Amino acid sequence: MAFRVKEAEFRELAARALDGLPDEFRERMENVVVVVEDYPSAEDADGADIPPEELLGLFHGVSRLEREWGGASGQLPERVVLYKRNIEAVCSTKEELVEEIRLTVLHEIGHYFGLSDEEIEKYENG
Repeated sequence: MAFRVKEAEFRELAARALDGLPDEFRERMENVVVVVEDYPSAEDADGADIPPEELLGLFHGVSRLEREWGGASGQLPERVVLYKRNIEAVCSTKEELVEEIRLTVLHEIGHYFGLSDEEIEKYENG
């Protein structure tokens, strides 16, 4: 079932997903990097509430909401990690891959903004 692409193409699809984020996200994102890794590290997998093979992405850092309340500045960038092999494993076509990358980027950027999973779902479906 896995639909695989070269890393450069995957990164391009991730960049397009970032460009396609809702305006209210894109206009307010600051100091965020998106990185691609094949699989979650043991540490990332341990911190997740789901099995490591089901972990498609992860937000590392302090949410923008927490930063605004805490007044922290001058920090390292917040990171969104996309787990390439896990995303590919749940896709059987390029269209599915494009959509899964879009949803994963949107979901993790939603966590950057401090949104709950329920709040993020409204963006994913609309």
